[in-house]
Amino acid sequence: MKIIRKLVLALSLFSGSVSAQVDPAFEPVMALFSAMSEIDHSGMRAAVTDKFELLENGEVWGIDELVAVVAPSEYKRENFFSLISSDVREDIALINYWNKAVFSSKKSTQNVAWLESVVVVKDNGSWRLQQMHSTHVNEEKIPDSVAFTEMR
Repeated sequence: MKIIRKLVLALSLFSGSVSAQVDPAFEPVMALFSAMSEIDHSGMRAAVTDKFELLENGEVWGIDELVAVVAPSEYKRENFFSLISSDVREDIALINYWNKAVFSSKKSTQNVAWLESVVVVKDNGSWRLQQMHSTHVNEEKIPDSVAFTEMR
């Protein structure tokens, strides 16, 4: 009986983490960062609403400012996320997560991390980013309990 309880608990924990990672409200976040990795400016714009605001380390940006800093380079970007919490209601979602990017080239690899929160809204039936708050963090300050998952 104890083995069955442990199995049910493990499966429920596992299924909870998987469903949190693929929650449709989180898809525009993944789409935005995937488009950034691919230097796809139209894909970036498609992931956000017309009123999108990014609070980036003490600055307020719109999508135009974000697009302007995403340019081709020698580095390949891979995106990793760890969800902290989400509160999804009918047409609005509040999501908090850790974000890590691995930038690699033939010469070097660099990890960059952020603590982020987003407000995602339904816009014409699709989830889109309305607001993002992003704070750069030193990777050493990320708790050991945080487990990153690569998302494309």
